[in-house]
Amino acid sequence: MLPTRWFAPARARLLAAAVLASSWLAPAAVAAPPSNVAANFRVEPIAKGVYAVIRKDPPGMMCDGNAAFIVNDDGVVVVDAPEASKEILAAIRKVTSKPVRVVINTHWHDDHIIGNRVYRDAFPDVRFIAHEATREYLPGKGLEARKQMIQFAPQGVSQQRQMLEDGKWLDGTPLTPEERKSLMSDVALVDHYMEVVPKAKIILPTETVRDSLTLQSGSRTIRILHLGRAHTSGDLVVHLPREGVVMTGDIVVWPIPLVGGDQSHVGDWSATLERLRGLHARVLVPGHGPVLHDESYPALLSELFASVKRQTDAAVADGRTLEEARGRVDLASFRSRFAGASPVRQILFSMYVQGPAVASAYGDAKRDSLR
Repeated sequence: MLPTRWFAPARARLLAAAVLASSWLAPAAVAAPPSNVAANFRVEPIAKGVYAVIRKDPPGMMCDGNAAFIVNDDGVVVVDAPEASKEILAAIRKVTSKPVRVVINTHWHDDHIIGNRVYRDAFPDVRFIAHEATREYLPGKGLEARKQMIQFAPQGVSQQRQMLEDGKWLDGTPLTPEERKSLMSDVALVDHYMEVVPKAKIILPTETVRDSLTLQSGSRTIRILHLGRAHTSGDLVVHLPREGVVMTGDIVVWPIPLVGGDQSHVGDWSATLERLRGLHARVLVPGHGPVLHDESYPALLSELFASVKRQTDAAVADGRTLEEARGRVDLASFRSRFAGASPVRQILFSMYVQGPAVASAYGDAKRDSLR
């Protein structure tokens, strides 16, 4: 049985559940992990005064989030505050000495909010902006999820280290180079998580958004938009209309979308992506993965989630149980398009799409039927 959740604590990557279920633990790496995994990102200019902070980790069960920063006349606006925010702030200071005025959290998972404290410590008057659902989630369910991750992550990383030492997968087969690379990255990222998160004070939003909020700095317009539910009920995107740039948060994640059965809303996700595509951005900064320069990948995501919704809605209309719906929903063609022949991506598709996407769409459909 594969574990069904990766959101243990705000992106806690299913590591804890994987240990308890004795099922899939993350893949692994050939070369040694970076000496400073927190700094394993690149700063990529994408427009005048606009920079994407892109993680370079291989696909795996554990990851840290991308970020972005916008240098305005009166200061800096940061989009998302991952675990590596201390190192990201150091990178920002190499670009500009202007203070950080605003931090926008695209949603509530740790790899997008845990670094808020870094900016609060450095800039006591900084504003934190997030969706109102994020403000509601963090002190309750978010805190409990974080405690679970902190409790169980050491067990998972211990097993991962043993797999690397033995050079064997759980089924006894030798680790492939791709599996080894992913697993080593996961171990380094979990170590960093355990170094940063347990002692981090959670900084709540000072301002919340329901539908939209516009920031203006000189000639720069920054639109903060809630386009609908998707990865969570509190997803925000950051749109720079003049520059043609959108920071998507985890509405868009490459190479495999991240779906949480009880936190995501697959029933709405395709429609939300279509609204995102309606912004006609030339550059998209996803929550995870490389900068995108066209809409082909968001279009593929939209097609996937529309198919899951359509098939699941039909199963609900026929009175099927969740398990029966899982058996009826056919995602084989999408598995091939997203994962190809990669064993790591195949397992990630099973964990983050095949199971939880149907559960999420099923829950949305059942709730809709009661309205």
